[in-house]
Amino acid sequence: KRIYSIIPLIPASKSTFPLFTVTFRNSTLGLGKISPSEPVLTVPSSFCYLVQVETGDLGDVYKIRVSCDDVPGFKGWHLKSFHLQELHTEQELNFVCNCWLSLKRGDKELVKEFPAVTEDQKTLPVYKYIVSVHIGDHWGAGTFANVYITLYGKRGDTGVRKLQTSLMKGRKFQRNKVDSFLVEAVSLSHLQKVVIGHDGEGYGAGMYLKMVTVKESQDSDKEWVFPLWNWLDTHLGLCETVCEIVTV
Repeated sequence: KRIYSIIPLIPASKSTFPLFTVTFRNSTLGLGKISPSEPVLTVPSSFCYLVQVETGDLGDVYKIRVSCDDVPGFKGWHLKSFHLQELHTEQELNFVCNCWLSLKRGDKELVKEFPAVTEDQKTLPVYKYIVSVHIGDHWGAGTFANVYITLYGKRGDTGVRKLQTSLMKGRKFQRNKVDSFLVEAVSLSHLQKVVIGHDGEGYGAGMYLKMVTVKESQDSDKEWVFPLWNWLDTHLGLCETVCEIVTV
């Protein structure tokens, strides 16, 4: 199908146009994706970017995920709203965004999710999941590598997220330390598994991971536990830097 997207973006001063990716998920067919590096039509006076792409049948879309690459010179974009229209049926979907995609403004994130707003389906809530990474008490257990995680639930996943800004003081991912991070996403319902790993950057990049715990919010009593008690290392334990952990 031909999808016509209207994307109002307001750049930070002297910012370059980023490569942005939009991922949409429906209730039956999973993921679709558009990755326009150069919009087909731009309206500089209003900073409204119009993109036309061809996709498969999207079904009932209930959320989109928008992400930007952290390219040199990119200082951020403010995404006001996102509009999808199927050109043949003229069916429309609107997403209210009003947020920055920037590492220096707003939530300091380059990935954001937004629920679809329609008259015939309930708008899903957006949660700031508290993701806690528990490092073991072993020599060399910590890491300076970049750590990434994906949360999976009955209602989709978060996509790959970099665990960038810890809520705890001090260097993150160090021996016998627990670091907590906010991962904002449209409600995943009951969590089932996580995929966590690192990029191996730096000397002795392997880490000993006891477990990952996730709460739906800071005030939530519900907590999911994903135990590992093993190394994420190319030479120790699993001899892998990425692993999948199911909840207990």
